[in-house]
Amino acid sequence: MSVYYIVKVVRMQNYSESQVYYESGMSDYRLEGASFIEGLPGIGLVGKIAVAYILGKVKAKKICRMYSPYFPSIAYISDGRIIPNFTDFYAVEEPAKTIIMYGSAQPSSSYGQYEFCEKVIELAEQHGATRVFTVGGLGGKEKISPRREIFCSSTDKKWLEKYLELVDGQIYSGQIVGAVGILINLAGNKGLENLCMLVEIGESTPDYFAARRAAEALIKLCGLNIELDSVEEIMKISNRVISQLESS
Repeated sequence: MSVYYIVKVVRMQNYSESQVYYESGMSDYRLEGASFIEGLPGIGLVGKIAVAYILGKVKAKKICRMYSPYFPSIAYISDGRIIPNFTDFYAVEEPAKTIIMYGSAQPSSSYGQYEFCEKVIELAEQHGATRVFTVGGLGGKEKISPRREIFCSSTDKKWLEKYLELVDGQIYSGQIVGAVGILINLAGNKGLENLCMLVEIGESTPDYFAARRAAEALIKLCGLNIELDSVEEIMKISNRVISQLESS
């Protein structure tokens, strides 16, 4: 087999996998016993906004950035510069050990979702996470409570019971689409505690009322001790953080 052919095969294999690029000195970073929270765009942009808001309220340091070849083929332009889709990992050491994932996109195929989510859980565990919390939007409900109910699920009944009361949620029955569900299943396979939360959403996108409820739940689950702001302030803070993250 020629050297050219070997190199070509290796390049093709690498292209089919998500790639991780660490910040200087962070490849061996470990935050033992941390909570891991996911913030990817989905229905109502609930998780993305909630996580952006939390990042705007804590002191976090970037661990790494991940690119997936299965992200949608859309490029964003900032001041004439192309910004590819990405997922960032951040570490919060105080007031509670938390690893936060913020992303600009989800993979657009089933295979891509699983490859991407496997890499995410691998990184979360590698950097010390023992609990995985995901959050998304739940649409299609005729009646939506002003507070926005949270519907919860887990891979293990004992973890569901442990966290259900803390977030004042209800047990969910139905389908879960995308990374919020896949991440939980993969976390459960590795023995990591886990909880998936779907928050009622209205007709508007983004739904800042649902995002506020999601942020409230994530703050309680992680013990972040953040005083929750009004919907208007959450809108202001999350928009500022998203603008910063998606232009760098």
